[in-house]
Amino acid sequence: MFRKSLKVAVAVLAAGTALTACGPVKTGAAAIIDHDRITVVKLDTAVTQWAKELPEYPAAQQIVQQSQSQSQGQGQQIPFDPSSPQRSALYQLIEIRAWDEVAREHGISIAPGQVDSLVAANGGRQVLDANVLAEGLPTSYGEDYARRLLVQQAMLQRYGVQAGGPADQVKQQQAVQQLYGDYVLAKRKLGITVNPRYGSFDDRTMAFGPVCPHLSIPDSGTPGGSASEVKCQV
Repeated sequence: MFRKSLKVAVAVLAAGTALTACGPVKTGAAAIIDHDRITVVKLDTAVTQWAKELPEYPAAQQIVQQSQSQSQGQGQQIPFDPSSPQRSALYQLIEIRAWDEVAREHGISIAPGQVDSLVAANGGRQVLDANVLAEGLPTSYGEDYARRLLVQQAMLQRYGVQAGGPADQVKQQQAVQQLYGDYVLAKRKLGITVNPRYGSFDDRTMAFGPVCPHLSIPDSGTPGGSASEVKCQV
């Protein structure tokens, strides 16, 4: 299964909870990454498509249920926020961009054939689609999801963890810590900011955190929203 193949990397994705500062964000943006916007329209479109597809994949719900029963004290919640499809989808869109940046900084190129091989080795497209839907994105993001796993796998291998090799807990922990550092540095360099309607960013770990509790200004992508927006940032 996709999730089992890189279980050691889950610790990298733990969410932060530190207090954050607030300031303006561009109109219509759910998040800004390296001066590019993830628009509210793009986010809402992804969530709408996800909602249409999810009932067709009972396996996705099984993944979520298994994750929720095993996730206490183990890091990532799947989906990121069960109470908010928008937050869960935005978290995943940010993660895709962050791991693309890790790949760029470390000269990792993922060929289409590698994605095809990963999919074939882990149960086929139906399994991939179920995992993507469980995370909170529609199946059109399957290749992005698979590429992210391959980048994580390539980085862990650079740090001495061989896929399918004998388990060395000390080496695995060291590799995860190195990978975590790469991940945090990539997010910091991207200068990610998030509309407080969807969440905040931890100023130490660059992790997607809770909605700012003291802010209630709607963004222009919502009914009754104004052009004055705010964000939580590092």
